[in-house]
Amino acid sequence: MLMKSILWLLAFLFILVSCKIEVEDEFPDFEKHLSLNSYLVDGDTLKVHVSYAAKLDSARLNVVDNATVDLFINDQFAEQLTYVAEGIYYSSTVVEAQKEYTCRVHVPEFETIECRQLLPSKPVITNIEHINIAGKNEEGTSYPAIKLTFENNKSKELFYEVEIRTIQSSRDEMRVEIGHVHTIVDPVILNEGMPLALFNNELITDTLYTLVLNYTTWEASSSNGGPWRTVLYPFVVELRQVTEDYYRFKKQLYLYEEGRYADGIITSMTNANLYSNIENGYGIFAGYSSFVSDTITPNTDGYYF
Repeated sequence: MLMKSILWLLAFLFILVSCKIEVEDEFPDFEKHLSLNSYLVDGDTLKVHVSYAAKLDSARLNVVDNATVDLFINDQFAEQLTYVAEGIYYSSTVVEAQKEYTCRVHVPEFETIECRQLLPSKPVITNIEHINIAGKNEEGTSYPAIKLTFENNKSKELFYEVEIRTIQSSRDEMRVEIGHVHTIVDPVILNEGMPLALFNNELITDTLYTLVLNYTTWEASSSNGGPWRTVLYPFVVELRQVTEDYYRFKKQLYLYEEGRYADGIITSMTNANLYSNIENGYGIFAGYSSFVSDTITPNTDGYYF
């Protein structure tokens, strides 16, 4: 019986690795279009990247070095951006919350592309609590969490993103690493259906909300044969109030990456187009305003006992 089962398994594996479908790798001609990409961040200078949108099998993007990029703030002309290199155009303008920014890009022989974005106001964090042991994964290793309380405007549809950055230092260097979202339990994030700390305020019915966000540093240790626990580091929390275009682009980008790098066996390969808000072109012009906490050091007294 055992030998028969093994033979069936070998036959299945042979079929699995033998069934190959020739994939068409000659892509049809792709009409050349302009693409603009820029994240507007409150407090930072504005810069945009201009390139030609290319077909799927292109090795690299061809950048545009002869564009005229005009910037308007609240519909008033502000400046013409300066070309630096690699398709990047810099502005001397520092982006501010609650102002609307418009870019018009002119390239010879192409239709003018245009994009605009109203930057949201800064969010307000009222409290941050760190939980050293919030739960355990399948291997029994505990993971931490933060409880983040922030203000919410019930009368508006708002969009948020949270980023935890751990500060890891040694004698030779200091590294800043992004904390990875782990085991989502918060109903607001669960409602989004994606493992991202990106959400709207659809389910938030009060002027204050406390978000619970489990995370991991992907490092664990054990002391004196005790349980394995995620290594904790000092960290900062950034709460971003993002534009709707930013929110929609990041969610679609996640689906795009999942479909693009699926293995075709355990995960299905899917075709998801990237979200764009560029008129007469491709790309994304979106942004956010943020509140960044002071550095917080978790209290590890008695952590291993």
